[in-house]
Amino acid sequence: MAGATFESRDLTGATRLLIMQPTAFCNVDCDYCYLPHRHDRRIMSHDIVAAAARFVFEGKLNAPDFTVVWHAGEPLVVSRSWYSEAFARIAAVAPSGMAIPHAIQTNGMLIDDAWCDLFLTHGVRVGVSIDGPAFLHDARRRTRSGKGTHAAALRGLRLLRQRGVSSRVICVITNATLPHARELIAFFHDEGVSDLGFNIEEVEGANTSSSLARPGVIEDFRAFFEVVLETAESASPPLRIREYQNMLAMLKHPAFGHLNANSQNMPFAMLTVATGGELFTFSPELAGLSHQGYGDYVIGRLPQSRLEDVLAEPVLRKMLDDIWQGIALCHQSCAYFNICLGGSPVNKMSECGGFVATETLACKLAHQVIADVSLERLDREISKIDAGLKLQAQSVL
Repeated sequence: MAGATFESRDLTGATRLLIMQPTAFCNVDCDYCYLPHRHDRRIMSHDIVAAAARFVFEGKLNAPDFTVVWHAGEPLVVSRSWYSEAFARIAAVAPSGMAIPHAIQTNGMLIDDAWCDLFLTHGVRVGVSIDGPAFLHDARRRTRSGKGTHAAALRGLRLLRQRGVSSRVICVITNATLPHARELIAFFHDEGVSDLGFNIEEVEGANTSSSLARPGVIEDFRAFFEVVLETAESASPPLRIREYQNMLAMLKHPAFGHLNANSQNMPFAMLTVATGGELFTFSPELAGLSHQGYGDYVIGRLPQSRLEDVLAEPVLRKMLDDIWQGIALCHQSCAYFNICLGGSPVNKMSECGGFVATETLACKLAHQVIADVSLERLDREISKIDAGLKLQAQSVL
């Protein structure tokens, strides 16, 4: 695709996620955080909220599974009344009769009954970041004064469950997590978590090193994930592990083996709007970073920019060309291409210094190891089914 041209009509239905950053500020100070401006207390204006929605809907960018995701620092430091107005402003510019799904990713510490009322009223899906038992969570997710945040996050998670708010958990895996797979799953099972996803600690943005960047981590991460799947499956009720479910969904996809990009390296599949109206595409984590070749990665500024303006931006063309050169290299060299579809631009930039790159540590762990372990588990399950069918056939004979 490098060097290709495209027009607005080529992007119809391209955007699955509109990622809104109502504030960059965060009320905690996780030591693996990638956000460079998490002390910035500015709050997005409602005019920018409305402009972001207009940008998507007027350009007919919204995909059938389009969702607005509220993310970045800690979204819940912004008031409930602000969200009520933001949801109304988005609904006002949406196509007639279209319901807009909303999701929020939070550290959970500020959740109370009033927040649950808002979530239930608007059908907001809530993701809570908890890194497992307190000894793991509090080692890295602390307040600015160095205190642990586990107890407050757990109170928030429990209240979501009590109130029947749709929720799931994301757990960041660091080097300290790897020996504790069984404890991790037991903890989440005891807390009633049914949907669990893992993010690895990545070299990304402000986080310039990872505890996972060490010799032997591939083997240790593999052993960890094998135990995770085994323990989650044997629990009663079982836990759904996002990575394994995603692998199954990918294998079932009718276009598997024929796709050539993923949601992070396909332009406009994800659109990110920063607090001041800066518009980004590709990896959301590029927001707030800078590079001598791509400036601040900004492809437009709301409320002024229109789709035609953005498509004419030289920085968008340069990023697209370089990202797709990197994808082409991945396609040529990697046996896992049909799984990761060219990797994540921000990981390539953060680990390799540019988009024209191939394998990263993030790719090895989050795609290659998970693919190997998941496929081996699937093979074993299929073999058990085959053996059972053979026994049934023999008993009939």
